[in-house]
Amino acid sequence: MIPPNAFPPKTIVITYPGAEEKVRKQYLYQVYLSGEEHDRISLIPGNRLVVKFKDEVVGEGQAMLVEKTTIEKLSKYDAMSAGYETSETQKTHLLATVLKGAKKPEKTEFWKVLFRWM
Repeated sequence: MIPPNAFPPKTIVITYPGAEEKVRKQYLYQVYLSGEEHDRISLIPGNRLVVKFKDEVVGEGQAMLVEKTTIEKLSKYDAMSAGYETSETQKTHLLATVLKGAKKPEKTEFWKVLFRWM
């Protein structure tokens, strides 16, 4: 069996403006992907990641946790590990980006990805 980190790295782009400082300092970091984005890159735990902040490559990481979630299940810890000031800021940003265009955004599932720096 081929291990998941043997394939070329997948690219994750962080767009939240307040996350730039935290993404460079935290050992573990969390991002969110829409269902379509997750299906496009076929991300699984163990995949290597090229982490970008907007257009700039910040570094390389490895996916540790890849799971489906909803906006109702997110906690204050999720907001902190994703670089948001508050959980309300997190929800507002997710509604405007990841869940944009969803008919019922509160019930729509999206992907939570926790990764560590390599």
